[in-house]
Amino acid sequence: MKRKFNQEKNNKNIINFSMLRKMATTKRLKDILKYHIEFETIPSVRAAWIEYFFEIKNRKIQL
Repeated sequence: MKRKFNQEKNNKNIINFSMLRKMATTKRLKDILKYHIEFETIPSVRAAWIEYFFEIKNRKIQL
């Protein structure tokens, strides 16, 4: 039972790149995804880029 819980906890940290690709509808978002998010190896830096990605995406939706 404990192992299943740990697997579920770890699955929350998985990034769905195919979903991000679908959301990247502008050149700017595609570049952020391609050059920063996909190849970043430091988790905290990748998280910051993902946060920035969603901030830009959210601004586009609100306009």
